[in-house]
Amino acid sequence: MNRQSAAQFRFSSLHIQQGLWAALALLVTLVIGQQWMLWQERQQPEAPQTSIHRAPQTHFSAVSSVAEASASMRMMDVDQAQPVVDMPREERWVF
Repeated sequence: MNRQSAAQFRFSSLHIQQGLWAALALLVTLVIGQQWMLWQERQQPEAPQTSIHRAPQTHFSAVSSVAEASASMRMMDVDQAQPVVDMPREERWVF
């Protein structure tokens, strides 16, 4: 097996110049593509904006607020059935 090591490759100034031009062309292409997508989004008619009111999150509390943490972590009774429309929607995170 005749395997060449990386030390045997020689880069001339022409190779470096060609690499820089290729990187510049890629960068310009990406910027133009982003601008085109932005222009396309602006051409579409805007949907009416609706405001979504969410209840403040109480999932996390500071370490120093032990009284508030114990109050927010109380268990709800199972018998407290509420209609689904009256209950605030829980914010869900997907990673």
